Amino acid sequence: MDAKTAASPRRMDDATRVRLAERPDTPPEMLFFLANDSAITVRAAVAANAATPALADHVLARDAEPGVRRVLARKLASLAPLLDPDSTDRQRRISWETLRLLVDDDVMAVRAAVTELVAEQPDVPRPLILRLAHDVAMAVAEPVLRGSPLLDETDLLQLIADPPSPETLGAIARRPNLPEGPSDAIAARADGPAVAALLANASARIREATLLAIASGCAGNAAWQSAIVRRPQLSGPVLQNLLGLLAEEAVRVLLTRTDLDMAVLAAHRPEGPQPRPALAGTLGMNEESFIAAARLQQLPDCARILAALSGLPAGVVTRALALREAPVLVALCWKAGLSGRAAAFAQMRLVGSPPEELLILPGGVWALETDAMQALVEGLLVTA
Repeated sequence: MDAKTAASPRRMDDATRVRLAERPDTPPEMLFFLANDSAITVRAAVAANAATPALADHVLARDAEPGVRRVLARKLASLAPLLDPDSTDRQRRISWETLRLLVDDDVMAVRAAVTELVAEQPDVPRPLILRLAHDVAMAVAEPVLRGSPLLDETDLLQLIADPPSPETLGAIARRPNLPEGPSDAIAARADGPAVAALLANASARIREATLLAIASGCAGNAAWQSAIVRRPQLSGPVLQNLLGLLAEEAVRVLLTRTDLDMAVLAAHRPEGPQPRPALAGTLGMNEESFIAAARLQQLPDCARILAALSGLPAGVVTRALALREAPVLVALCWKAGLSGRAAAFAQMRLVGSPPEELLILPGGVWALETDAMQALVEGLLVTA
């Protein structure tokens, strides 16, 4: 150690003491002394120094400045794979106890500094991961709940049964490759945001019976509907259970998919005698009215709405719909200013086109050129 290092730190300015606190060859007793320095920058440098003795780290874990404790948290979290709560090595045991102090820190940013480094590590002590997973702050708990390989199914079920925070369920629901057991438990809680997150998690394994139960309860929940109609591999029974409950927008999403049992979708009809709604008088001449009429395959109402919205003669539109030709129907929807999704829905309901023959591309894009659709409309007027 050189003469300058051996000099009393009381005769050094702050910058010099910081450099001394950063050095890997500074004696442990000097680092312990500097851990009580009046300058925050000096104490932070001691906290970051890998050569700082474990007892000095323990002192810094109670430092009044959260920034110092956060620096220390990051250092010790990086050493977590080397720590063992049952270690017979005194230094490692003290470091473990210091890290436990930091994961119980009152300041969320200090606890989050630990999470940032250990959340997805496979070789850190399990008690550390369990403590972080039970944190009430999602900035601390969520990375662990979603990414730690050390949380097993039993851990997840316990957290679902007694969540430390309302957001705990949603964080678990977004966990990649979530097993069926936790999925069942989340669905059973019927927590709105958590179930929506579960449905939106394409990698979560959900039993068909659980999906059926969720589908039965989704009639009034737009978030559940939006998520469930986008889930991969929906079975025929789930589809049948859904179709009578979904809002029109959710049905339109289903009808644009090509990976489902189209026989179930094509066979979907309202059950029992349906009263003929006075769509034109009640709902108005708009896209919602048209979709409702198309869903019930009420050609006269569809024709009246298209005529009103497009400005074409009602008789011309009625005769055109009677042809049940997909290009003509889509052109009329375009002329009426309807959305591509509405046109796709109408094509499947009124013409019976399978998904692979839809004239609306994914995202509601019109497959026909504008000039071609205009020509089809003008052709109807010529032959009227």
